[in-house]
Amino acid sequence: MSAPVMEATAARTLVAPEFFERLSLRVAKNTGLDQERAEAITDQALAYLATCAQKPEGAPSLFMSRAVDPAWHTFFEYTHQYDSFFTSHGWRKVHHNPCDGFGGVSYPPAADVLPLTVAAIEAAGYRVDPELWQAEVDCGDTCGDDGGGGNPLPTCEHHV
Repeated sequence: MSAPVMEATAARTLVAPEFFERLSLRVAKNTGLDQERAEAITDQALAYLATCAQKPEGAPSLFMSRAVDPAWHTFFEYTHQYDSFFTSHGWRKVHHNPCDGFGGVSYPPAADVLPLTVAAIEAAGYRVDPELWQAEVDCGDTCGDDGGGGNPLPTCEHHV
């Protein structure tokens, strides 16, 4: 007898459907993406944040993809809903701390770090859109967090 296979969850279910629609519409407006693509990156941003918020102490760092990052930026513009996303699930808040890229500091290669993030999201039970996790991690214009207070600049570690 084999173990039952668990169906991965769409992270969009972590927020009210009305708010997901509002958020993804704002993502589309802010980025110029079509609605379908905006919904996809919004879902992936929620999966990333949920995974980061529940990451065990001492777990490897997780990294944001450039493709998904704009949805995170848009989400925290809705400060009340952003805070509620974490408190309603009993998770620690993932703070946003941009990496400025000063001092010639760079991230590890995306090929090394994004697969770990994807694996963590999948292990947390969320669906992953692999296409959205291929973008390079770019220290010049992207964001990350350690899930408990932010990135210590100027070392520019882009992780949670």
